Amino acid sequence: MTTAKEKLFYLIYWILIFTVSGSMIIYGIGKPLQFENLANSTNVNLSEGHKIMWTFYSYTKAYPLIIGFFEIVGGVLLLFSRTRIFACLLLTTMLINIIIQDYFYQISALSSAIFYQILIIIILLFDYDKVKNIVQELFINQNKNRHIILLIIALILSFGMKYLETRL
Repeated sequence: MTTAKEKLFYLIYWILIFTVSGSMIIYGIGKPLQFENLANSTNVNLSEGHKIMWTFYSYTKAYPLIIGFFEIVGGVLLLFSRTRIFACLLLTTMLINIIIQDYFYQISALSSAIFYQILIIIILLFDYDKVKNIVQELFINQNKNRHIILLIIALILSFGMKYLETRL
């Protein structure tokens, strides 16, 4: 890293990482408090969709704790080069779900979720070579000999497994 341009890109890259990471960790830590006692809330400032979603989230303590845990894990893993792509995928999964819910339930935090998702996409663009290698590895053509008879048997047995599941 010798040129001013490289230093600027490095600075921007880490600003994005620290912004997303810090925010996800803070959101994760605050998640249990965010939905505490909201099931019985009569806040008139909330839209009907907002009330429905908040009631759903506050119905149990476990669900917000699980979401908060994964936000914290994603935020922490984002800080390390070896786990950054995984963290981006984990946080993208979380944020897409939040974006969809915020949109359909008319939650005012929609713009924040979109903002963080855009930052994650930009982080992935900075790590384009890593992402490209991962995608290529996922879709590499592996010419394996397919045993058609075994595949048919496996398909038939999977129907049996599905039947057993319906009987439980």
